[in-house]
Amino acid sequence: WMWLGTGDVSTNKERYIQARGNESVAWPVRLSTMVKPWPHEFIFGVFFLIAWMRLVWVSGFFHPSSLTFLAYFLAGLGLMCWAQHRPTPLRWRVRILFFAGISTGSYLSLREAIPAMYSSTTFEADALLRSLDHALTGGHLDFLFVAGDYPLLVDFFTGCYLFFFYYLIAGPAYYYFTDLNLFRKIGVGMFSVYGLGYLGYILVPAIGPYELMGVREGSLFGEAGNLFVINHTNGFDAFPSIHFGATFFLLAFDWEHYRRRFWLLLLPTLGLWVATVFLRYHYFVDLLGGLVVALVGLWIVREFGSSRTDEVPLGEDELIPKDQDVPAAQS
Repeated sequence: WMWLGTGDVSTNKERYIQARGNESVAWPVRLSTMVKPWPHEFIFGVFFLIAWMRLVWVSGFFHPSSLTFLAYFLAGLGLMCWAQHRPTPLRWRVRILFFAGISTGSYLSLREAIPAMYSSTTFEADALLRSLDHALTGGHLDFLFVAGDYPLLVDFFTGCYLFFFYYLIAGPAYYYFTDLNLFRKIGVGMFSVYGLGYLGYILVPAIGPYELMGVREGSLFGEAGNLFVINHTNGFDAFPSIHFGATFFLLAFDWEHYRRRFWLLLLPTLGLWVATVFLRYHYFVDLLGGLVVALVGLWIVREFGSSRTDEVPLGEDELIPKDQDVPAAQS
């Protein structure tokens, strides 16, 4: 695997000159280079199509959620083709960053889409997850759910839980500014985890333990944190736990590429994992589901790194938009 840092991809003159001499490429060949998804784009494409077809079948083509998920699919396809047409370093970065918006939008859209998929607002997935929890743990972890609401403890684990958002942003951001190739890899892996997680949401639409047991009560910080989480959830994001899956993936990625940060963030991440159960947002089996999607994401990154070594962005690398005269992608 060729590590392509910011300095390594600054200019690729030989490919640039070769491409300039072959700009008149037949459209079928050019189209084949444009429709070349990265793994997370393929996974999200499957997710969007499954969600859209289910919505059309149950609620009709013109249902707002049906049109929304069709739009997400077309937006992802358009972003991929745009980036592949002129694969500059900047377009690689935009290809990852803009997908964060598509992912966030689709997550929030599930709040209305899942009830429309099932024509119901009552689901039995939580009962299934509770039974699986009991079968796997024998009830030995129930103390995390039923422990008393000690305000300081609730506040502490609320802080651990909210740490997720720091790692989610700071984790990829470091590689954005230091190594373009690693930024691409972490983006592919992270969004693969998210895409697989969203598939779990629509296949196993569970609310979480807090629906039955109630939310934890802490001091002002704990209350504010819980209010933030409840108000920004789509309501069906229990299985699998992306809080676990995404941070497990980030830790594993940092273990290989940024060992110092791995050790710095290990303890707060362990606290986050405990907090997902203690605060009654997830069942234990949700964490196991998160582990599975994280391991799949890590495998995808490894395979992607060994199979797409021929992809080299053309032109100078820029962290911010800048006009460039760069040729279209060639086969």
